Amino acid sequence: MGKTRFSTQFWVVFLLSAVLLGSVTTWGKVIYVDDDAAGANNGTSWADAYKFLQDALANANSSEKPVEIRVSQGVYQPDRSAPEPNGTGNREATFQLINGVALKGGYAGFGEPDADARDIELYKSILSGDLYGDDVEVADPCNLLKEPSRTENSYHVVVGSGTDATAVLDGFTLTGGNANVAPQQEGAGMYNDQGSPVVGNCSFWANSASHAGAGIANYRSSSPTLSNCVFNENSAMPACGGEGGGIFNFWYSNPTLTNCTFTRNVSWSGGGMCNDSSCSPALTGCAFAGNRAVGGGGIQNVSHSSPTLTNCIFSGNQASKDGGAVHNFTRSNSTLINCTFAANTAPNGSSIACDSLQQRAPCRLQITNSILWDDGEEIWNNDGSTISIRHSNVQGVWLGVANIDADPCFADPNNGDYHLKSQAGRWEPNEGRWVMDEVTSPCIDAGDPMAPIMHEAFPSGGIINMGAYGGTEKASKSYFGEPPCETIVAGDINGDCLIDFKDFYFVALHWMEEHN
Repeated sequence: MGKTRFSTQFWVVFLLSAVLLGSVTTWGKVIYVDDDAAGANNGTSWADAYKFLQDALANANSSEKPVEIRVSQGVYQPDRSAPEPNGTGNREATFQLINGVALKGGYAGFGEPDADARDIELYKSILSGDLYGDDVEVADPCNLLKEPSRTENSYHVVVGSGTDATAVLDGFTLTGGNANVAPQQEGAGMYNDQGSPVVGNCSFWANSASHAGAGIANYRSSSPTLSNCVFNENSAMPACGGEGGGIFNFWYSNPTLTNCTFTRNVSWSGGGMCNDSSCSPALTGCAFAGNRAVGGGGIQNVSHSSPTLTNCIFSGNQASKDGGAVHNFTRSNSTLINCTFAANTAPNGSSIACDSLQQRAPCRLQITNSILWDDGEEIWNNDGSTISIRHSNVQGVWLGVANIDADPCFADPNNGDYHLKSQAGRWEPNEGRWVMDEVTSPCIDAGDPMAPIMHEAFPSGGIINMGAYGGTEKASKSYFGEPPCETIVAGDINGDCLIDFKDFYFVALHWMEEHN
């Protein structure tokens, strides 16, 4: 009996020790970077932090992994280090990401009441390609490449080539990259060649490239994972031929983007993003607003590229030729689910243009549960592409299963709020609460009845809403002709305060379905 008690105690201690050791291993070594640190500058604490990020990366590269580098508020240039505190002026200098190393910005740092406090908006950690610190801001990102003060800037602020998902970049602003000289003409903010790092909570601002991917260029099977990132005022706009002002994906590169925003980016093809040569990115909850291009103000898809977009919003994008929001070209296949298009403009296809190159390379476009509401000429189909639109609201009418043509009743489109009005309640993002309207959008409970309602707020009506908020927690609530039900009742599937045949109908629709 005593032996049994001893064995039990032994294994309890052993397991606890294993858990503790495992947590230490997961945490790994921490290196500190702060351009204001006044101590030993060896990276061991905030007081003794490295002044230059390059020194921390060199330390991390030679250390046992995993390693976390914490970077305080400040501006960090890639050509500076302890041996070269004033910089080398070498335009090829860059911050190279490392497998097993998490690079995290936004810390308060040395001299603050809580040095470990982290707020990426309050404590901005800026990775800048402006090696001389003399960049002049431009009113129009189209002029970035011509601005003389940027001629000495770094070609690539960050490089993630050769990395995997253990290389992490989180909480930084990347700006001032200028990839303008051959062969350094892509990926001014970040360049990935066969690299797939994890990038979160980063802002790519005012980067320029003479060929492609001013914000990020992904080459040769590069599939980074991006979340909560912002691409603003990046330019790949030479005299002609620039691709992907925000992001350029090339040759089987399939990034995953969640809750990312593209605003005021410019290029010749794909103001926000260009997908070229068999790329299949997946975008969820992303927004494209005010981007510009000749073709594809928001996104251009070329040569067998097949993006999938879910719960995305395209608003105020412009193309001077084809596809105000999206341009599909030469055998590109796009799938759009629960997306919203509004106030986009182009001579050919305010929302979307499909061009099959004189029927030699037809495209395919599939749209479900979406709203396309620009000016009535939503889709341009040149040379016989295959277009399937179902359970969607298309201004100007589009034949298809359960499509409608009715005012979607956006909450405040002039200020970029595309939630659907509802007498039962819609989410008010500025106030952070639910409000009730005097009208209810016809797009509520008008999506595919076979599609799962996912996270739609109660009462959900049992059918997914059309548009970018359908299937999300911010989906507008269903209205049944009287004040909304206040209490969730077991068996009341659609939320009308009754348990009846309708509830059985919704259960039967989704019987035996499997969802992730």
